[in-house]
Amino acid sequence: MSEEFSLPCEEAEFRPPSAEAEFGEPSGGDHENPDPALEFDPPGSGRTELPVPQGRRRALKRLLYGAFALVLLGLFFGRADGRTQPTAVIPTPLYSSASDIPLPSAAPTAEQTPEPVSPVPEIRPVFFSFSHEHHGRILLGNTSSLRSVSVSVREKLLDEPVYDHELSPDEIASGRFELPVLSTGTFFEQHMDAFRANDGWPEFEMKVEARYTGESGGEETLAFSLDPEYELGISVSYMRADYTWSETVPPDSFVVSPWAETDVIRYVINDPGAVKDPLTFSVDLSYNGRHAAPEEFETVVEQEEYTIIDRETNEQHQEVFSTKKLVLRRPDWIPESGALHVVFVQRLASTGEIWTREFDLDY
Repeated sequence: MSEEFSLPCEEAEFRPPSAEAEFGEPSGGDHENPDPALEFDPPGSGRTELPVPQGRRRALKRLLYGAFALVLLGLFFGRADGRTQPTAVIPTPLYSSASDIPLPSAAPTAEQTPEPVSPVPEIRPVFFSFSHEHHGRILLGNTSSLRSVSVSVREKLLDEPVYDHELSPDEIASGRFELPVLSTGTFFEQHMDAFRANDGWPEFEMKVEARYTGESGGEETLAFSLDPEYELGISVSYMRADYTWSETVPPDSFVVSPWAETDVIRYVINDPGAVKDPLTFSVDLSYNGRHAAPEEFETVVEQEEYTIIDRETNEQHQEVFSTKKLVLRRPDWIPESGALHVVFVQRLASTGEIWTREFDLDY
C-alpha cells in the first residue's frame, strides 16, 4: 500500500495509502524536515498569529473521549477473578464479503413460521480522516433488493465535487466498497486562490444514496451524509547531523511526531498488543532486519507559544502548545543514509479497528 505519508495539519492507519496520495517531506534546508503539514497549513494552525483553533481542540477531545470509553468498557466487563479482559473492540464491518452473511442453521419445520425477510438493505457508510488524508468505505448487507448505490464526496466551502462513483453489481454483491484516499491538501493546491480569498481550508462531506425495491414493489431510497471523523496520526522524519537548532531534539536522530500538537499521546515500542485506545501508538523502526530496542528510544516534549486572535472580539492572548515526540538517536548499526523500515499501529477512535501503516523512510 503506502510508501510514505505526510500531514498538513487541520486547525491544529489496515495499510497505508498509496504514495501518489501523499506529500513527501521537504528536503534540505537549515531546519529539521517538518511535518509536511506546514506545506498546507489551514488558517488557524502553526503560525505566530492564529485564530482560536477550536476545531483541533474538539478533534483531540473526541480522541480523549474515545480512549476513555474504551477503558470504561474494559472496567465494566472485567473478569470475575479481578483481572481485566482486553478492551472490547467496536465491530466495523457488517460483512466483509457476501460469503460472510449468516445463513439459517436449518430449514424451518412445519411447526415453525419463517421470519419475513425485510427488503431494506443494510448499509453502513464510514468516513474518517488523518488530517488532510480522508478514507471512506461502504459496508453492505441484505443486498438482494438493491437497485443501485452511489457515493460522492464534495467540498463544502466551495461546493465543488471531489469524487463520484456508482457501485457496480459486483461491488454491491461483495458487501464492501473502499473509496480511494482523498486529500484536502491536493484539493487546496488546485483551488488555492479561492480558499485564500475566503480565509478557508477544504472541508469534505461524503454522501451515499441507495435505491432498492420496497415491499410494495416500488422504488425506495436510503440516503446518508457524513462529515469525516477525526483520527490522530503520527509521522517520522530524520533530524540530520548538521541540524543543531532544536533545543529538545538532538541532531542525527529519527523523530516520531503526532500530526497535531498534543502531549497526551503514548508510545510503545514494537508492541501492537498494547494498543488499547486511540492515543497509544506502537512504533517499530528497523534497518536490514534489526529492530531498535525500547531502551534506545527517548521521549521529548516540545513547547511552542502562539499569539491567538479571537475572530469575534479581535482580542489577542498567548497560548503554549506541548507536543510529545519519540526520538531514536541513530545507533551505529544504522548507516548515515539509507532506508529505515517503519511500522506504526494504532486503534481508530471512529471504528475501534486496528490500523497499521508500514513503509520505508528514505533519509
